[in-house]
Amino acid sequence: MGAKEFGYGRRGGVKCLLPETQIIYDTPDALQAHTYINRGRPISPFPCPSLINSGKELGMAKQELVWFVTGASKGLGLALTKRILARGDRVVATARNPRALEPLLADPATDRTRIFVLELDVTSPAETVRDTVSKAVEHWGRVDVLVNNAGMGGGVGPSEEQGVEHMMEVMRTNYMGTLNVTHAFLPHMRERRSGTILLFGSRTAYRNEFVGPSAYAASKAAVHAYGETLRAELAPFNVRVSVVVPGYFDSGLALPLVGTPIADYDAAREELKKRVAMRDRLPNPGDPEKGMEAIVDVVRGEGRAASHAPGVLPTWLFLGGDCLGDVKARAEKLTQVVDAWKDVGSGLGKEDPAWF
Repeated sequence: MGAKEFGYGRRGGVKCLLPETQIIYDTPDALQAHTYINRGRPISPFPCPSLINSGKELGMAKQELVWFVTGASKGLGLALTKRILARGDRVVATARNPRALEPLLADPATDRTRIFVLELDVTSPAETVRDTVSKAVEHWGRVDVLVNNAGMGGGVGPSEEQGVEHMMEVMRTNYMGTLNVTHAFLPHMRERRSGTILLFGSRTAYRNEFVGPSAYAASKAAVHAYGETLRAELAPFNVRVSVVVPGYFDSGLALPLVGTPIADYDAAREELKKRVAMRDRLPNPGDPEKGMEAIVDVVRGEGRAASHAPGVLPTWLFLGGDCLGDVKARAEKLTQVVDAWKDVGSGLGKEDPAWF
């Protein structure tokens, strides 16, 4: 299915005709100075988001950011879209069903000149995704922040019961969908030598040693690995990359049991049902709006993130006390296993003595 415009907000790029301006901004490795000169045309590249964070733009007000959010019609994506608008930025909000965003557009508090809605299925052919990205970039002349939020829970169940086809569907949406959208944006951001890319992972990539989450956890672990590598690849182009790792937020993510039952897993499946039921009774679940406000703070270097180095994003942005605890526990377990088994794993070089 091709991309469809829903025409909310202004069409056409924003033209910023500025006098010669010296801009200092942070890269992941060093401070660099670039001069952008107005010769009667829109300035490109636009100042990168990190100069907003650092406050080092000389003689200019803080620049508003243009965000592109996938999966913006519900859950964390909708909460993030609302917080972006509340902070005075602009957002290209995408969804497979854009009409799901109509309540937000109808809200009198929503500034419809700051939101542009596009239809996007992240699993669409690459050409379709590129077409949607081109429309997004054209609308306001740029996109500063890409948020790869769209995904599917995929349900839970023993891996064997879920089956290969189902697990591939989850991987296609959560991992390949993220690649699909990101690759469509990379030429734009490389050309501008500016941009921020957020990839939504999950603490489930670290806390998965129980029956049930294999499809989702594997897809998010792939997103983590991709994001970590992408961060290194794009650093020379002043494009920042961070993997967002949410814990449990009250976002409405459903966890149905899926798959064809196999008798040997009956007991494990019953325990899994209890675990899923307990999730709805967990005390103090994450507040989506608070979590997404933290993301805007980190990207802009404001609020909760104001005390951190200007323009620097963490490799992983862990959100929620449960996530922080689970990641620490996994790190400790890795250290314990390394220490316990280093006698087997070490001394395997060609110059090391053989023991057999």
